[in-house]
Amino acid sequence: MRVRYLVLRACVGLVLALISLSAQSQIREGVQPIDDPVQRFLQRQQAAGFLPGEILTTFPLSAYEASRMLDSVSLRQNELPRVDRQLLARYRGDATGPGVGVARSIIGSAYRDGESLVAVDGDGYAVRLQPLAYLSLGATRKTARDGEDGSQTTWQNTRGIRASGHVGPIFFESRLEENQRLPERNEFTGHTAPRYNFVKQKDGRTYDYFLASGLIGYRSRFYEIRFGRDRAHWGMGEGTLVLSDYAAPFDQLQIRTKFWRLQYTNLYARRIRPIERGNVASEVFPQNWMVMHQLAIDLPGRVQLAFDEITLFAEDSLGANRAGFELSYLNPVIFYRTIEGDIGSPDNVLLAGSVAWIPVNGYRLYTQFLIDELRLSEVGNDWWGNKWGYLLGVQMADPGWGPHRIRGLDFRMEYTRQRPYLYSHRSESTAFVHSGDLLGHPAGPNSWDLSTFTRYMPHPRLEIALTTAFTRRGRNTETENYGSDPTLSYNTRVAEYGVVTLQGVRQDQILVEGRAAYELLPSLFLEGIVRYESIDDAETGRDRYVTVGGQLRWGLPFQSRRY
Repeated sequence: MRVRYLVLRACVGLVLALISLSAQSQIREGVQPIDDPVQRFLQRQQAAGFLPGEILTTFPLSAYEASRMLDSVSLRQNELPRVDRQLLARYRGDATGPGVGVARSIIGSAYRDGESLVAVDGDGYAVRLQPLAYLSLGATRKTARDGEDGSQTTWQNTRGIRASGHVGPIFFESRLEENQRLPERNEFTGHTAPRYNFVKQKDGRTYDYFLASGLIGYRSRFYEIRFGRDRAHWGMGEGTLVLSDYAAPFDQLQIRTKFWRLQYTNLYARRIRPIERGNVASEVFPQNWMVMHQLAIDLPGRVQLAFDEITLFAEDSLGANRAGFELSYLNPVIFYRTIEGDIGSPDNVLLAGSVAWIPVNGYRLYTQFLIDELRLSEVGNDWWGNKWGYLLGVQMADPGWGPHRIRGLDFRMEYTRQRPYLYSHRSESTAFVHSGDLLGHPAGPNSWDLSTFTRYMPHPRLEIALTTAFTRRGRNTETENYGSDPTLSYNTRVAEYGVVTLQGVRQDQILVEGRAAYELLPSLFLEGIVRYESIDDAETGRDRYVTVGGQLRWGLPFQSRRY
């Protein structure tokens, strides 16, 4: 704790030292966090038909990518609704963020670029510094069991700093966060919790963890190379079967190539398989690896296609006896499945395809299909090895027609179905997981899910959002593997045939999240939240959680319970 305090104190000192420096207006720097308002704005403009030719399938976006796309939207700004024109001017640096005038009257050198608290620019370089905070307090009412009190106070205390910028063609992004959190549901498992890496627990209830993510990159006309630790989201929808940002940040090297109508992305990543620590605190977790690539193409008729290939391997794969990373997978332009066969490896390969279509401005249809394993001769026989999933989605931006459009409204609906044992393999080392979390769709295998995502911005400073999700799954028992837990070996399956979706113990889960956020200063939101969650299990009964609270967010996106 002492070291963390000193680090944060040093960062604050750096802010105070730099805040007196003068700076000129500059575009945003670094990498936009996933679910950043700029990302949401660009996704809505794509569905509205104002981003022709742009491919939005791999996140997060760099500030350079986002800036280029904003310039593309500006070519048609006269067709945008009033609120969108105001947001576009702000995101492009043509207008300042909310409350900047008041902040400058107190600290004259603050918000020189209109967005970041500290902005320093020079000949060929720029630095941005921004405080990070997530301060929430809520009252939770939950189902009381075993004589427990059903009332509980929940809270989160996150403080940190974000630094971003560039020196010549090299750009960087770094975020440090100190966190304490008391969640509605205690899901701590030894030394981690869902969506996080290493976590300590105080008093058997409070999470205590430190988050550090950072990237350094190089950008040219056709290439962008990034190396560091961050989350990632690959897919055309809010949810995705390929790579969601549900899991904790992971170490990665990413190469992004864009030319003509093509976008080609390579990802080389290290995954962590957590184990129960023994008496030796310095025990290193097993190192597992993942390589991915995606080829996306923009076709005439406002149709986009994307093809993904994923390979998972580990040093301790059964019989592999590797000394480290498999060098054969470093080839950026090859079919990984061929390499796997040539070297006789026991690795896990997944394939996926996606398609999106905008039939008319404001309406976007998309679908995704993932194959973990498939034998055509067994299709229709309910064979366990037919492991696949699909997603169907629709997005509506400013829905309606003519003068009756609801300006500022973005609505999505997605249906996902995943077969049992999807994402699993011979062992957890080669399963599609990282630090105990699923890297794919958070509903998990042996399930179907129907979700809606509604965001409404009637004013540039006000956002109202509602997320709903109904998930039905067949869960495992303590002794039987029905295919709902990808960390378990598929060799422990309950049957060879007769394997159907939702087998096992039936469980229904409902999630409703509503919030209203008002922006006080750039990226500083005062937010009210209401969250309802219900888990109805055929064996254990029903548990309900209702939370009402408020929070202050500075520089961090809203943290959904699941997405």
